[in-house]
Amino acid sequence: MSEAPLSQPLRYSWNDFIALDEDDLRELIDGELLEVEVPSELHEHIVMRLGFFLTGWARASDGGRVLASGYKLRVSDSRGVMPDIQYFSSESARSVGSAGLTQGHPDLVIEVLSESSRRFDRVTKLGWYAELGVPEYWIVDPSSCTLERLVLGEGHYVIAQALEGNALFAPPSFDGLEVPLAELWALPG
Repeated sequence: MSEAPLSQPLRYSWNDFIALDEDDLRELIDGELLEVEVPSELHEHIVMRLGFFLTGWARASDGGRVLASGYKLRVSDSRGVMPDIQYFSSESARSVGSAGLTQGHPDLVIEVLSESSRRFDRVTKLGWYAELGVPEYWIVDPSSCTLERLVLGEGHYVIAQALEGNALFAPPSFDGLEVPLAELWALPG
């Protein structure tokens, strides 16, 4: 009895990725739709708190747009991701469309690490965001209570700030924004 030939995995494109239902958490990685870990309660708390501080700052300053996870960012025709938070200045926000980013890139991407995403967020996505020209990338690590602010320069990121514990995060590129890190690490109640 002969064995059936191994089938090649299906190849998906950006158009397939943006056609997924909103509650479908898969990301488009090199033509494959791969499952993303279901976020923990602490992960979602951190995303919401950062979104709260960033949205308040945007409303009071330049009127930019803050988008949470679920908004798809096109890396290439075979790559698309859903960062935990994306910020578009008022100028960049004009490039945001209902079916995903139509041109340009966000001014800031934030990823909150989980055990399964740590290497992917720190290596693969870091490279992709640099290729896109995203000026800042913040990496938040709940397990070590740290926040790293990476700034793009000459095609790659450099660590501009690294904070831990209960520090006050006040990034110079977001004049007036202050994030008390202590509010990120513990769930209320």
